[in-house]
Amino acid sequence: MRPLLAITLATLGAPGLGYAQSTFLDTDFFCRVKGCVIVHDSFSFDVYDAHIFANNGTVPVGGELIAWSGNPFQGTGDVRPVFTGTRTEGTHIIFENGQGAALGFANNGVGNGPITNLSSTDTNGFLDAEDVFAPITLRRNTAIRAVENSIQRSFYLSSRTIGFGILAEARARGLRDSFNTEETLNNVVFDYGITQRGTDDGFSYGSDARRGRFRRLNGFNSLGDITGAAQIIADFRDPIRRRASDTLGAQSIRFDYVYGFEDYDLSLGAGALNYEIEFRFIRQ
Repeated sequence: MRPLLAITLATLGAPGLGYAQSTFLDTDFFCRVKGCVIVHDSFSFDVYDAHIFANNGTVPVGGELIAWSGNPFQGTGDVRPVFTGTRTEGTHIIFENGQGAALGFANNGVGNGPITNLSSTDTNGFLDAEDVFAPITLRRNTAIRAVENSIQRSFYLSSRTIGFGILAEARARGLRDSFNTEETLNNVVFDYGITQRGTDDGFSYGSDARRGRFRRLNGFNSLGDITGAAQIIADFRDPIRRRASDTLGAQSIRFDYVYGFEDYDLSLGAGALNYEIEFRFIRQ
């Protein structure tokens, strides 16, 4: 079975600090005075500025922050979402290399009971060598459904001086087949939130960050809800950075999102979904 969904984050990035330069939020004039949002994966980062360098202006309220390439602290542009709880890159490339999702067997007739044949030692959302299958017993009420049918990804955020919103948009990539339609995306659950503080593979974040007035906006429950136009899915009304710190990680929180088929079974047919989710930022 082909992968259920593939994604890219075309605009995710934060300037080339490579996280050693993390006091950037405190020393860069434009971030400190005009405001900015930093996006990173703990290795690479990009800056989204409120300052318009071309005319020495400021992005108006409601305008998109600028992924600026003229800032002396510009980012590398290669920030990648990671598997939630790790710092392992988790982009669409994995799925396009031929990975698949497992079908499991539940013996309760509807396919939402306990799966009896798969033991997975990871939660990466696709079928791989770490997954182990037990013998299958078919019964009168055996139902088949996808097992590893959701994908969890994260990236890290910090900000200074301004309120900002997160824009999200899902788009089709490449040719469609009968399975790859906007209607299908209404069946792909989309959920998101923040983790305020933690440690991922030795990388600590959040000790000098605040959750602030983070607000998840209602009405976004599937990828169909963010298809066709970018939507503001959440906003921050306070800077994430709480105080000066030696590391960017200490001044960051983790943005987590998950998507996938909640109750996929063979009745939905077979095919390939190939969409991207793009995140951008807007001044509030």
